[in-house]
Amino acid sequence: MGWKLIVAVAAGLASTASVIAIAEEKPTAPAAVSAKDLTREQFQALPPDAVIEINGESITKSAFQARNIKAVEEAAKRLPELRARAQSDARRKALLDKRAAELAEANKKAEAEIARLLAADAAKHGPNWAARKKQAAELLEQAAKASPTERSESDT
Repeated sequence: MGWKLIVAVAAGLASTASVIAIAEEKPTAPAAVSAKDLTREQFQALPPDAVIEINGESITKSAFQARNIKAVEEAAKRLPELRARAQSDARRKALLDKRAAELAEANKKAEAEIARLLAADAAKHGPNWAARKKQAAELLEQAAKASPTERSESDT
């Protein structure tokens, strides 16, 4: 019976040794693959646990894909808000453009009225009305700046 026990233990150790040898022979994980060197087909052929280097960050293919899926889902959630903001901005711009056009039209009308009034004033007061009006304004300004002595001299 001793021999049988020794043979059984030896057989058990021999089978365990092959498992241990296989575990020890398992190659280490390959170095990270640079993402900029991969084509779409090469990326798709990689196993999910393959390590990829993207912008100096090492990440597994599955983690990279999960992160991208999450980003797409978050962008899809924000899409209605972005559309509403774009529509609001478009309505605001249309309103501002409309107001600017109305203001430009009102300015044209005001300028036309001013020109009409100036022409009527000039027709009423005769030729060279603008030059005489300017001269009168200059004289009034000089009189306002004049000293009391100068004022008394001009009275005489």
